Amino acid sequence: MSRNSFIPHVPDIQAAGGLVPMVVEQSARGERAYDIYSRLLKERIIFLVGQVE
Repeated sequence: MSRNSFIPHVPDIQAAGGLVPMVVEQSARGERAYDIYSRLLKERIIFLVGQVE
């Protein structure tokens, strides 16, 4: 397993009428919670839905 592990977490935050999934990063330095979109952006994972010009 990698040095960091991610645990899914359901927050009390609502955006655009729905829940925003959260992940908790656990490492030797402690824990940090991210919304899933920020976490994916940090890892440079981007989803494009639709045409790009």
